[in-house]
Amino acid sequence: MAGALFIATATPLYSASTQLLIEIRQERAIGADATLTPAPIGKRMMKSEIAVIKSAALLRRVVEREKLIDDPELGAATIAATIERLKNALAVTLLRNSRVIQIAVTSMDPAKAARLADAIADAYVVDKLDARLEAARRASAWLADRLVALRRQSHNSEEALALFLAATGASARAEGMKIDPEQSASLARRVAGVRAEAAERKARLELLQRIEGRGGNAAELPGVGGAIDELRRRAAQLSRQEAELRSRYTDGHPSVVALRAQIADVDRAIATEVRRLSVGVRHAFELAEGSREAAETTLRDITATDDRGKSAAIMRGELERAAATDRKLLENMLRRARLVQEQSTFEPRVARIISAALAPSAPIWPDNAQTMLIALALGVIAGVGAAYASELADKGFTTLAQIEAKLALPLLASISEMKSHGGANGGVAPILADYLRAKPLSRAGEAFRALRSAIAMSDVDDPPKLIQLTSTVPGEGTTTIASALAASAAQSGLRTLLVDADLRHRAASRIFSAGEKPGLVDLLIGSAQPSATIFFDDKRGIWVLPAGAEIQNSSDLLASEKMKALVAALRRQFDLVVIDTPPIGPVLDPLIVAGLVDRTVLVIRWAATPREAVAHAIERLPERGKIAGAVFNLVIEAKARKYGRYAYSPYSGAGSFENYHVE
Repeated sequence: MAGALFIATATPLYSASTQLLIEIRQERAIGADATLTPAPIGKRMMKSEIAVIKSAALLRRVVEREKLIDDPELGAATIAATIERLKNALAVTLLRNSRVIQIAVTSMDPAKAARLADAIADAYVVDKLDARLEAARRASAWLADRLVALRRQSHNSEEALALFLAATGASARAEGMKIDPEQSASLARRVAGVRAEAAERKARLELLQRIEGRGGNAAELPGVGGAIDELRRRAAQLSRQEAELRSRYTDGHPSVVALRAQIADVDRAIATEVRRLSVGVRHAFELAEGSREAAETTLRDITATDDRGKSAAIMRGELERAAATDRKLLENMLRRARLVQEQSTFEPRVARIISAALAPSAPIWPDNAQTMLIALALGVIAGVGAAYASELADKGFTTLAQIEAKLALPLLASISEMKSHGGANGGVAPILADYLRAKPLSRAGEAFRALRSAIAMSDVDDPPKLIQLTSTVPGEGTTTIASALAASAAQSGLRTLLVDADLRHRAASRIFSAGEKPGLVDLLIGSAQPSATIFFDDKRGIWVLPAGAEIQNSSDLLASEKMKALVAALRRQFDLVVIDTPPIGPVLDPLIVAGLVDRTVLVIRWAATPREAVAHAIERLPERGKIAGAVFNLVIEAKARKYGRYAYSPYSGAGSFENYHVE
């Protein structure tokens, strides 16, 4: 019922999913051939992509674009809280043995679930494209810086050649050409400038080598600034964010993993920029050194030879070669810059949506069949547990099987509880005895006949004549059963005597209004004769021997030789003698009487008397072989039926037997 109520009242949830294919990325090497090499995709990389999808930065785009802060289901007071709710509704998984990532969103609205799944996938694709464009922008900026330097260097080479040609003029082609002092000084100043620039580039290269020698990199060079500083500030900011997240989450949390992926991207960008700077320093030194050597060679040739014409030709050749070299370097760099620009305007996709989300037609939660199965299982477990707990709490005997298993005794009869209808003594016992006499064919009458038959069958060859009825603790109805058993035997024509041997409580004597009459005590101490103590009860048709006078040492009196002689005499005079004795637990009297009778019947109150107490009482009896069996008394049939048919009586489960009883 709880499961059905839950299904009826639960709000259904729908899940929509979209699928992304992660493309194999092509890494481009900026060179003459612009080679493309595939970048491998492994599980770590795929986990990093999943972390990016779950990152707060990406989900913020979705929250802002879809205006989820005003959504009644996912909206919250702040954008951060809304992002957290969206993250809880998001599930990102990697399909096994593939490069496909599945993005699923759960919502109460199926259309909204599909819309948000597609929105998250689109945001991821756009984020990857933005990252690619940013990388291309950085490469273009680096190439632009290099082009500026190469243009300046080419311009200087062309200017040097032009100055030489202007200084020599057309006569430089002829032999014997002379250079005036002013022209020679101008060329010397040009050589000095080239030497200074070469020395500066060499000093910068040596500084870089010393930095690298102690484990540093080009980023430590003075004046680098620019992109390196920006990337460093970005790395420091991400590190602070990582420290804040690690103080709240574990290392495996999606937010921490996503932030680490961003830090790794920044570190790679810094490393690329450092390599670019290092290569630039070395290349600048090589160019400056080449220019210096060319200029010094030209100057040396001019000043070291007397053949001015030949020297001028040599210098012109050197200057022309240097200018041609610089032009070629500039042309190569321009070609590479155009290639990078083309690559930045057409980038292959790193991810694409291969399956858009569709609005689901059926909810994923609650699963009616699964919920009912779980509810049924829990109900069965709870029921069995409650039954087991109730059974553990029930310390008394309730079934025939318990009597046979725990006590190794037969159950002779089960006497149902009868409601009191009043009576002379206001008790139940005389009512039961009178009821048996008034309605001998009732269920109670049949139960006592079955009891007498079971007692007789305990010794077929020599049916017992002296029967003791006792119990474990007071209040189990021993006197009631004893008087009713005597009345039932008297109805069958047996000369029956009921002996009240409970000299402490005297319940049977009060039932028969014989509390003040002489009885068993008087007979044993010799103060009265049998004719004065044993009387006949006309109403119930039985003979009664009451307890008699008060006495302190009842155990000694019952263990006397006179008691043994009295029992022998009663055996000869009556067909059946029923002796009512006190409980075994508190006193010794029933143990003494048990040694004098033929059989002992143990009365057990149904579902009340502790099992361990009954077992201990049986162990105290002198002869276990004399125990005829046990009788259930005060059985509450309405409760007893829950233990199963025939649980407390061999005939309790047959409803058709009611036709044989006259109540």
